[in-house]
Amino acid sequence: MLEPFIESPGLWRVPLPTPTLPPATTTNHYLVGDRRAVLVDPSAPARSSQDQLVALVNTAREQGIEVVALFLTHHHRDHVGAAQSLRVRLGLPVWAHAHTAALLPEIPVDRTINDGACVAENADGTTWQAVHTPGHAPGHLVLWHEATAMLVAGDMVAGEGTILVDPQDGHMGDYLASLEKMARLHPHGLAPAHGQVLHEALAVLTHYRMHRLAREHKVLESLPQEWTAPDVLLPAAYGDVSRLAWPIALRSMQSHLIHLQELGRVERNGDVWRRRN
Repeated sequence: MLEPFIESPGLWRVPLPTPTLPPATTTNHYLVGDRRAVLVDPSAPARSSQDQLVALVNTAREQGIEVVALFLTHHHRDHVGAAQSLRVRLGLPVWAHAHTAALLPEIPVDRTINDGACVAENADGTTWQAVHTPGHAPGHLVLWHEATAMLVAGDMVAGEGTILVDPQDGHMGDYLASLEKMARLHPHGLAPAHGQVLHEALAVLTHYRMHRLAREHKVLESLPQEWTAPDVLLPAAYGDVSRLAWPIALRSMQSHLIHLQELGRVERNGDVWRRRN
């Protein structure tokens, strides 16, 4: 038998070890839907962990739940690492946003999922809807269950650790807009990819957005009107952050600088930046 629902009808959480960003050590694998279900973010690399997921899906099938797909919230390795293996073992297609599919040439994506698509269903007829939330990654999707106001939030928020908006494949402006988009749904709970389910969801989303804006303001205030390299700026803009986290902070700060450039508030010349007059 499947364990009781986690927080919401049609939602089970199975945290398994993955090579994720510390201090987190696991990624939550969610089975979403108790009539037609998807397995979210198949990523655990260990064979023993994948065996647990196979057993979960087989148990769901024995109880009359139609498991229809492996669902990827986005393309990062700690969310997709087992997708190809489980695609073969379970005989399930992989579903993801088109941007995610383009970034995963080694994993066949059988169906591209657009904003608003219904991807799973509960026994009472209510559905789980995909919502496109770019920013952490261009193809990031969350799953929304309006009947219970629950969001399976991927890497938009974290119950453990932090969320990195990396300039290589993230976008700070999009991330801030996606937090607002999620808040407009008025969720009651957020089921993140790392850590426990978060309650008082609106307060969490507001905190995330205000924290990013406050950090961006500090980056701007710390930047002089002379050309400055980001690593020189880092102690002033992130002096309250442990030095152990500075390599991650530097990447986050670069995303803030790019966003500030898009807003016309800073200028860039190669690898150096300055505040506009």
